[in-house]
Amino acid sequence: MGAMSGSGPESEPSPPQPTSGALTATLVSRSVIAPQIVDLVLAMRSPQRLNFRAGQFVSITVGPDPKENPSGAVIRRSYSIASPAENADRLRFIVRVIPEGTASHLLLDLPLGAEVRMTGPHGFFVLDAEHPGDIVLGATGTGVAAVMPMLSELGKRPAATRAGRSLLYWGARHQEDLVVRPEIEALCREADCVLNVFLTSPPPDWTEHRGRITSAIIEELPRLVSPTFYLVGNGAMISEVKRELVARGVNRKKQVRTEAYFD
Repeated sequence: MGAMSGSGPESEPSPPQPTSGALTATLVSRSVIAPQIVDLVLAMRSPQRLNFRAGQFVSITVGPDPKENPSGAVIRRSYSIASPAENADRLRFIVRVIPEGTASHLLLDLPLGAEVRMTGPHGFFVLDAEHPGDIVLGATGTGVAAVMPMLSELGKRPAATRAGRSLLYWGARHQEDLVVRPEIEALCREADCVLNVFLTSPPPDWTEHRGRITSAIIEELPRLVSPTFYLVGNGAMISEVKRELVARGVNRKKQVRTEAYFD
């Protein structure tokens, strides 16, 4: 998972502004939870807490340090924060490691306790304060990391802030790509959100949905009431879903929020 770009609501309160200066944290845990997928936890050091909104990301320095190499370009990679916003002292990330990629050293070889530099929080992919109707979350692969704190926040919000149903469409290629599924299921229960899981290359005994989430979201549209869509993950999926929604009368600026990952 590499750099990300996104768009958010234009009329909602602004997310927390990026903290000035360099942020530092230390790597406190690392687990390989699936082929090429790593679960990382960083403990904040300066500042001791990072105020962010669910759905935002940070940019981690993975290349030359400007202090050691003033003339060299600083290489950063952006990762969605997977932990709840109230856990501001420890940040969790669920990321896909690209073989031979620039970030591989940081993600796989950096010793526990080592310092990590980053900037943030960044991004406008955050929940609206209120929802007039249904909430539709669409995520592919490790993009579900951005959805996890959103589900946590929805589970804690008063019922008055949303008038309709909540649905999560989570798509992946293989069953082993469904990382942290028990956590996703628990978060969906707490948020009263219906979970729909799709695989494009399922095993023979797979009994759940097959194929891509794109068509499933579009097919659900006639049954949705004043929906707000939150789409995160594969950039091609986001472009296609957004195009099809707009073609069917969905207001792109008022009803669609996106965060695209680019590998």
